[in-house]
Amino acid sequence: MIGLSRITVRRLVTVSAVLTLVALALMVAGLFWPSPLLLVLAMSLGQLFGTSSLALYLLAIALDLQGVGEDEALGGGEGPQS
Repeated sequence: MIGLSRITVRRLVTVSAVLTLVALALMVAGLFWPSPLLLVLAMSLGQLFGTSSLALYLLAIALDLQGVGEDEALGGGEGPQS
């Protein structure tokens, strides 16, 4: 692998959530203040941020399913061998 860790998966999910909220805020702003330029910007940027957040979330799921960073979650490496 590329050396990704569980913290990277958490960070991907966090960035995905923030991008989703930004996209939602842009689209809601376009509904409350319906000027033509704001509507075009809100829907275009909202779609860009929303699609990017979906891609990041799917990447985080794929990395998590592969077990990336499992050792860090269990206490960091191998324990004493008997």
